[in-house]
Amino acid sequence: MRKKLLMRAAALALAVCLLCASLPAAYADQTYGPYEVNFTDVPADAWYADYVKLCASWGIINGKSSTSYCPDDPLLRGEFIKLLCMIGELAPRSMDTSTHWAWPYWQVVNDNGVLWGLDIDGSAASLNKPVTRYEMSVMISNLTSNVYKENPVSLDSPELRISDYESIAGKYVEGVLQSYGKGILNGYDDGYFHGDSTLTRAQAAAVVVRAGWPAERLEVADVDEIVLPETPDEPADPDQPETIEPADSFAWESRNYIDAWGNVSAEGRQILFGDAGKSYFNGSEANLSDYIVTIQVRTWDINSSGAKYTRTWNLQVNKAVAEEVKAIFEEIYNDPEQFPIHALGGARYTDTLRHSWGCAIDINPVENYNCYTTTDPYTPIVGSTCFKYSDSPYCITPGSSVVRAFAKYGWGWGGGDADNNYSGWTTTADYMHFSILESGG
Repeated sequence: MRKKLLMRAAALALAVCLLCASLPAAYADQTYGPYEVNFTDVPADAWYADYVKLCASWGIINGKSSTSYCPDDPLLRGEFIKLLCMIGELAPRSMDTSTHWAWPYWQVVNDNGVLWGLDIDGSAASLNKPVTRYEMSVMISNLTSNVYKENPVSLDSPELRISDYESIAGKYVEGVLQSYGKGILNGYDDGYFHGDSTLTRAQAAAVVVRAGWPAERLEVADVDEIVLPETPDEPADPDQPETIEPADSFAWESRNYIDAWGNVSAEGRQILFGDAGKSYFNGSEANLSDYIVTIQVRTWDINSSGAKYTRTWNLQVNKAVAEEVKAIFEEIYNDPEQFPIHALGGARYTDTLRHSWGCAIDINPVENYNCYTTTDPYTPIVGSTCFKYSDSPYCITPGSSVVRAFAKYGWGWGGGDADNNYSGWTTTADYMHFSILESGG
């Protein structure tokens, strides 16, 4: 392992408080960290031995006992999420694990856009399930783009490299391509990715090292980095021409063939899904990538010192709304409010509503909850609070730059309109949620 990798491992261990005291300088020059590793079930010549020993010796990953690592055992979702929290240096100094041992880590990575596109909630039942290789690839792709701010890559002829590429469900394709193209993971010896298989503890150690330290990644031939435009330190000129005029947005046009309740005409279904008989994407369609595209948007966020800085996000939306979504977020970014966004999600396939069309956006879900409006006080379904009960800068308020920008392009807010004149939904309010329906439903 390279010395650069070891130095970063030391810094990481300090950052997440895995060591009880300051790390002695001598450790930085050693091959492994300060913790003794004696796993009798990890052969010295195993392909994963160095990965396991490095992670375990720095306290990043543990065995199931002091002498057993159990390399072939499946890794749980919660365990992998905790590892990503560590290598992303996202974990705070202390974590309250009284609710569930992995829940606070789930909340942190979810807030940082690592879980977008996946149906992994913070319940104990969900976190105790083994993580699949597909889920792992999406999380790794999100981590590298939303946390590490790495540029995406393009991979020539993926079907010739991954034998089961053509059978990968659409919702996992981008995650597999980015993780594979960046040299963080590969297939089995038979050339297949086996995405439905569970991630083993041996594989997890390798993925953690490669994801956290690019110098240790695999070499991949014929891969091109997609260099994104640099984001300026200052807001762009507000008078800069828009890429699309608000009146020309798909959201305004869709009023012609999508009614207030979300019923879509045959013409609208043809535009959204390429099939007049289809009403949503389930994530497994062969043509999904022809309609769900990845766009780049920039937002403000707040660092640990309280200063605002620019973030760049990869966001998946329907191609019909791609240009207007980019314009909406550019307006939010350029507004003097500089509204901060630390969690952002678009297309997902857990239901049949607007997210599964690629025509809905969720922003800062913890601070802008989805709640029952028929109870008093409001009872959150998802999230923790909203502007009515919090002064968090991440709360979306009526009349804010976020609500106004979406409304300008015909998008509705699940919390009402810009003047708070109506409730976005009939029986609930969804303060994180925007969609092409006027109601925000």
